Amino acid sequence: MQILKTVLIVEDNEINRELLHTLLASEYQVLEAENGQAALDVLKIRYEEIALILLDINMPVMDGYTFLSQVKGNSLFSSIPVIVTTQSDSEADEVSALSHGASDFVPKPYKAQIILHRAASIIRLRENAAMINQLQYDRLTGLFCKEFFYQRVREILQLYPERKFNIIASDIENFKLINDIFGVAAGDRLLQGIADQYRQIVGDRGIYGRLNADQFVCLLEKNGEYTNDMFARTLEKVNALPNAQKVVMKWGVYYIEDRMTPVEQMCDRALLAAHGIKGQYGKHFAAYDDKLRGELLRQQAIIDSMETALSDGQFLIYLQPKYRIRDNKLVGAEALVRWNHPEWGLQFPDEFIPLFEKNGFIAKLDQFIWDKACAILKEWDDRGYLPISISVNVSRADIYNINISEILMGTVRRYGLRPSRLHLEITESAYTEQPCQIIETVRRLRELGFVIEMDDFGSGYSSLNMLNQMPLDILKLDMKFVQGETGKSVGQGILQTIVELARRMRLSVVAEGVETKEQLDRVTETGCDYAQGYYFAKPMPAQDLEALLKDRKAEERQKEDECSEHPHFSISLRPMRQFLIVADEDPHYRNTVEKTFLRHFKVEYCAEADSLLAYVARHKDQIAAALISRTLPGLEGSAVYEKLKKELSVWKIPVLVTGTQDSEAEERAFELGAFDYADKPHTTKSLLKRTLHAIRLSSFQERENTLQNEANQDHMTGFLNRRGLEAAIRTMGKEDTPFAFCLFDLDNLKQTNDTLGHTEGDRLILEVTRLIRAQSRKSDILARFGGDEFIVILKQIQSADVVVKKTKEICRALKKIAFEQDIQASVSVGIVISDSMENGMEGVFKRADMALYHAKINHKGSCCLWEGEIGGTSKPSV
Repeated sequence: MQILKTVLIVEDNEINRELLHTLLASEYQVLEAENGQAALDVLKIRYEEIALILLDINMPVMDGYTFLSQVKGNSLFSSIPVIVTTQSDSEADEVSALSHGASDFVPKPYKAQIILHRAASIIRLRENAAMINQLQYDRLTGLFCKEFFYQRVREILQLYPERKFNIIASDIENFKLINDIFGVAAGDRLLQGIADQYRQIVGDRGIYGRLNADQFVCLLEKNGEYTNDMFARTLEKVNALPNAQKVVMKWGVYYIEDRMTPVEQMCDRALLAAHGIKGQYGKHFAAYDDKLRGELLRQQAIIDSMETALSDGQFLIYLQPKYRIRDNKLVGAEALVRWNHPEWGLQFPDEFIPLFEKNGFIAKLDQFIWDKACAILKEWDDRGYLPISISVNVSRADIYNINISEILMGTVRRYGLRPSRLHLEITESAYTEQPCQIIETVRRLRELGFVIEMDDFGSGYSSLNMLNQMPLDILKLDMKFVQGETGKSVGQGILQTIVELARRMRLSVVAEGVETKEQLDRVTETGCDYAQGYYFAKPMPAQDLEALLKDRKAEERQKEDECSEHPHFSISLRPMRQFLIVADEDPHYRNTVEKTFLRHFKVEYCAEADSLLAYVARHKDQIAAALISRTLPGLEGSAVYEKLKKELSVWKIPVLVTGTQDSEAEERAFELGAFDYADKPHTTKSLLKRTLHAIRLSSFQERENTLQNEANQDHMTGFLNRRGLEAAIRTMGKEDTPFAFCLFDLDNLKQTNDTLGHTEGDRLILEVTRLIRAQSRKSDILARFGGDEFIVILKQIQSADVVVKKTKEICRALKKIAFEQDIQASVSVGIVISDSMENGMEGVFKRADMALYHAKINHKGSCCLWEGEIGGTSKPSV
C-alpha cells in the first residue's frame, strides 16, 4: 500500500479549502487550518510528516506573512516548502511572498493541473536536497568527505586508546596546471585514481578521505617507520595511472601523541608538513616537526598582538575599484585590510585572516572595517563626489552574532548612509554550515536594505537547491573561473551557464581577478555586469581611490551611477544570449509577445509545426523556453506531439502551451510534459512572469535530477547502488512482469584482493559489470548490492530458460579470465522468476539468496533457478 505524502492547507475561506482538498486528495493526505495560528498548532504536532504547505496570505487571527516568518524562524519547520496562494497577481505580492521564504507563488482561481504540477515539483526538490545533504561520501572519489572523516577519526581514537595512529595527508603540487592543460575531466579521473591508491595502500589498517580538491588524508595505525622510498614507490604507482601526467605529490605525517588535539588541527599539521617540502625535488614526505612548530609560534605571536594592533590603528583599509563593464565606469569598491606591523612591516591578509577566523577575532576586525568604510563614504559624500558603494566582508562569526543587524544598522545610521551603500560579501562556503540560520540572518539584513553579495561563487559545494533559497543580489565569481580556463570552450561554457543562471534569478554578476584584456573580453562576452582586478586597478589606499573619483565629471556622476538610489548594481535582466521560440499561428499575437519579451530574449517565430520541429532540431541548445499554441497548424496528431517532445529532449527546454480555456487540452499538455498552460486571452506581462518562473524552476529541477542520479549510482561500475536500487524497484509495476530477479556473487573476490591486490580485484568487478551489461537491456535494473554482490532484474521475460541461458553465458565467460597463482575467477547466481509485485521484493530476495547458496554448495561458478517455496527446495540449473 502506498503511503501518501501530507499537504497542509492554510486558508480561511471554507469553499477554497474544500476545493483545494478535493484537488489534492487523490495524490496526498490533506490537513486543513483556517488561519496561521491554527496551522502552527498543527505543525507543532505533525511537522515531521508534512511535505508541503499551501498558504493563503489574507487571513484573520494570523495572516500568511506572519505565519511564514514564524515557520522560517523555527528550525523544526523551516525546511518545509510553502506555496503561497492569493487572489492578487501583482509582481510586488509575488516578490514579497518569495522574500518571506515562500518556495512558489500560485494565483487564484486555482487550476487543478498547475496546483498538482507545482506541488509535485516542490516536494521532489525538497526530497532530493535532503537526500543529497545526508551523503557522507565525496561524490567524485567515493572516499569519506572531510566532515565525516573527522567524525570517524574521533570515534576510532576513542575506541582504541591503546593503539598508535598517524595522520598522513597528501597534496598534488601541480594539480592546477593539470586541470589547466588537460582539462577538469582529466583532473577528476586522476583524483579517482589516487583515491583508489589510498584504498589499496591503507586497506583495513585505517580510514581515508578527501579534504579538498586535490588533498587526501588517511588515519593509519602505526606500523614501523616511514621512509622516502615508500612514498616514492607510491608516487610511481600514481604516475602509472592512465590519466597521470608527471604528477608530483607531497605527503605530510602527523604522529598522534595528544589525542585531545582537534582532528582538524591534526590534518592541518600534516598538510603543513607536506606544504613545507613543495618544490624540493626528490623529497616526497615530511613529518610535522620543530620547524613547523616554529611556524605555529609565529601564528601565536600574531594572535598575541592582534588586540594591540587594533587599538593602535595598525590595521589599514585598502580599496579595490569595481568597474561596470559596459562603459568602464567606476561604480564601487571592495574593502580589503592590511596590517602595518611596527616590527614585521606591511602584512597581507592571507597571513592573519585565517587565524582570526579560527579564534573569532575576525568579528572585531570586521566591525572596524565596516566603520572605516562608512566613514570614508561619508567623507566623500561631504566633498561632493559621486556616491558609490563599498563591499565589506561578513564572516561566519559575524552571522552568528545575534546583534549583527543592530550593529550594521547602527554603523550606517551613525554616518547618515543608506544601507544599500554597504554591500555585504558572504562567501559561498559560509552557507553550507547551518544554512537555515545563516539564510534567515542574511534575509533579515537584506530586508533592512543591505545589498548581499555571494563571494567566491564556484569555489564551494553548495547545491543549486540551496542557492535558490539564498537571499542574494549579486554573484561574485571566483577568480578561478576568470583566470583558470581562459580560451577553453569547457570553461567558457561553465561561465556562460553560471551567468545565465544568475540572469534567471535576477542577480547581477561581478567577475573577480580580471588581469588581462583577454580575460576582460571573455567575461564581457559571457554577459558579466561588473569586473575588478589588476587589469583595472590594484587595491589602493582610500586617498588614491579618491583621486579617481575627482577625475569623474560632474555630469557623468548624475547620468551613469545610481548606486545610492538602487538596492544593488542592477536588478533588471540583461538581454539573454538565448532564444525564445514563439510558435503561434496569429501574427498579431507573435508581435505583441515580442515587444514584451525582447529585452530578455532574442525572439524567433514559427507559424506551423514543421518549421517548429526543424528550428528545435537546429537550435535546441540555444532555446531558453518555448511558447507553443495548442492550435498550431500541423499539431493535430499525437505523433507530432511525441516527435516534438523527443526533439525537446524530453522537455528539458521549459514549454508553456497557450490556448483558449479547455480543461482537456490543459490536461493533455501536462501529460506531454509542459511546464504551464496559459489561457488565452492573457496579458504579455503575466506571460513573461510565468515564462521566467518556468526557466528558473526547470534549471533547478534538471540539476537536482543530475545530483540525484549521481547519488544513486555506484561510482566504480556505473550500476545503481543500494539507494538507487530501492528507488528503481519502487517504479516497477504490473507492466514489468513477469520478471527475473538474479543475485550474483563473486566467489573469490577476497582471495583475489588479498593475493593479487585490489587492482586485480577491481578488474574482476569490472569484468562482471561488462558481462552483465552485455546480457541486459536498457529497461532492466542493474545494481551493485555490495562489494562482491550484484542484483539484476530482467523485466518482461519470456521464459525462465532465456534467463538461465544468459546467466550461464556470464558464468562461463568469467571463468576464461586469466589470473596468476591459480586463482579461478567465477561468479555464482541465484535466480527467482516472479509474476507479481504485490508482496514486494523481500520474499523474492530471500528465495534468490537461498538459490545462490544452493549454487555455491553444489558447484561454484554456476546458476541455480528457484523452483520451490520458502522453506521448500530449489532445483539447481547448472
